[in-house]
Amino acid sequence: ALSAGAQLAQGTLFAPPSRLPAAEVYLPPRSPADAPPPRSGPSVREFVRPAALLPATASAGQVRALLTGSPDVSGVLLVDRNGVPFRSVHRSRFLLSMSGRYGHALYAERPAAKLGDPPRTVGIDATAWEVLDVVAVGGRDRTSDDVAVVDRHGRCMGVVRLADLVRALSETRVEEAAGLNPLTRLPGSDAITGEVDRRIAAGRTFALSWLDVDHFKQVNDGAGFAAGDELIRAVGRLLQHAATGTARVGHIGGDDFLVLADPEELAPLAAAVLDAPWAAGGRPVTLSLATVECVPGSVADHREAAACLAPLKKAAKALRGASWVVGRAGLPGHEIRRAAGAEAASTGYAVAEPGTG
Repeated sequence: ALSAGAQLAQGTLFAPPSRLPAAEVYLPPRSPADAPPPRSGPSVREFVRPAALLPATASAGQVRALLTGSPDVSGVLLVDRNGVPFRSVHRSRFLLSMSGRYGHALYAERPAAKLGDPPRTVGIDATAWEVLDVVAVGGRDRTSDDVAVVDRHGRCMGVVRLADLVRALSETRVEEAAGLNPLTRLPGSDAITGEVDRRIAAGRTFALSWLDVDHFKQVNDGAGFAAGDELIRAVGRLLQHAATGTARVGHIGGDDFLVLADPEELAPLAAAVLDAPWAAGGRPVTLSLATVECVPGSVADHREAAACLAPLKKAAKALRGASWVVGRAGLPGHEIRRAAGAEAASTGYAVAEPGTG
């Protein structure tokens, strides 16, 4: 119905008849195939506070009594019989209306919903950045409103406060800035491994890749450290440019880089990096890429993912020329997706260009 353009619906399948009809009815989430991948960042679960709840039929007097008796409560959520948020009552705006001339006489016995706003909601699996997206699309007068956190059935699990999110995200940005590599200005390993752990906790499939310059010590010795530094900066810039969607790039030191991405994002990134005509001081240079794909349940944390990646790094470095080796966590063997033809033939693997394997 939504895809056909329907804007209003009526009937007992949506909500039972009531004196105070619901303006919003919970819609089940889209299927995973249609839903966009979640953005990275701290989970909203880290910021959930208990919500002040009253039934949707509560009077303004009842809300006022709750607010005046609980100075730390910044707002009240009016919920239906299933616990689904129906209206959000902001403390300051509500008390301002009640304290105006004749305010108490006008509103005390009337439904508090008259002084409420449509609730802002996010799912329990949302990230802090997604909460900020919800806040950003609303009016500027509601930037201090609590955001309701709901489960998959739309029932209220608690609320998050914007101030808590901004403070935590600011601290995260400061920590990330302190961890940036001075040569490439890319985040270090802590930022990438932290995101790996978040994706594992969320039950997401991901691919963790390691990239480095072949024979980098000889490159530095032959072309000089300045040429080596410029090569590393160039590799970092290209990785940043090629990392699209949810892909994250980190520089863990020297000529070593980490790439965290969804498996389908890797082929174009690998092609962009491995096909580039790299050189340092006029000498041609090649890169090696190793990838471990991790499905839900295959690794417990970033340490296990890194342990699975280690033998793949060794296999990639054993190949001549630009190389790409892919393995799967918990499974033996690996696939060579890029290598010199003669080398690939000697291993018994078929060579597959990025995007065809």
